[in-house]
Amino acid sequence: MARLLTISSWVARGHVGNSATTFPLMRRGHDVISLPTVVLAHHPGHAPNPTRTEITGLFEMGTDVLESPEPHPVDGVLVGYVALAPQAVNIAGIVAQARALKPAIPLVVDPIMGDDGELYVDPAVNGEIATHLLPMADIIVPNLTELAALSDPASVSRALEMSEAEAIERALALSVPAVLVTSAPATSRDRICNLLVTRNGAWRIETARLPCRVNGTGDLLSGIVLSEIAIGRSMLEAAALAAGIVHDVLEETARRDADEMVLADAQDVLLSPRTSAVVTPI
Repeated sequence: MARLLTISSWVARGHVGNSATTFPLMRRGHDVISLPTVVLAHHPGHAPNPTRTEITGLFEMGTDVLESPEPHPVDGVLVGYVALAPQAVNIAGIVAQARALKPAIPLVVDPIMGDDGELYVDPAVNGEIATHLLPMADIIVPNLTELAALSDPASVSRALEMSEAEAIERALALSVPAVLVTSAPATSRDRICNLLVTRNGAWRIETARLPCRVNGTGDLLSGIVLSEIAIGRSMLEAAALAAGIVHDVLEETARRDADEMVLADAQDVLLSPRTSAVVTPI
């Protein structure tokens, strides 16, 4: 078992941000500390401008978490939705404190900033993540839009036109040890692809495409990746397992025609996924 710190949004209804990772990680046997960057009534995919409360004392809250009541080390950190640009500095400080308590713990950054060629955060958030969090990350998990924003903000509107070769080139240019690009170009229309790019190579990780589109799958994927690398799995093993779990959760969600991931109903596959992703070296 690992003790994992997740820093992201929290929604009262639905499963995105910390709500998409806390139960799955606990179900897989981990102790989870969930630190919110913002609390929302629901995610904006249901209706725009949900009631929200932003967390302004994030650094102080994180410090208190790690020192409650004595030093409380964690085995890994996941950073997801950054609600306010100054929070990136706060989070970097929290990660530094966590690594002071336990050196070299992994940091996964899921730069939740946009999708479908559009950003939905303040552009300053993009810049602060790039400046303060990417240099500390062991792996980042952007979609194509977020990869474009981090590598060349002027190209965001053309992100969905990105080829596999360009995605690999951009990922390597970020100088992060590993980049897992979600919804990357797949080998066929009936597949969905995540592209793992490291200094040692690149791999396609594909599963069948399902007739289901809900929010929070990137959060779930990133959480599973962190949980696996925190216990010593390789980046590739972690990414492949996470892809299979997300596929199976989506399959159950589609079967129930739900508008949110059915994490409770799909909890068995969180432990033992039925699907093995197809992994192909590039």
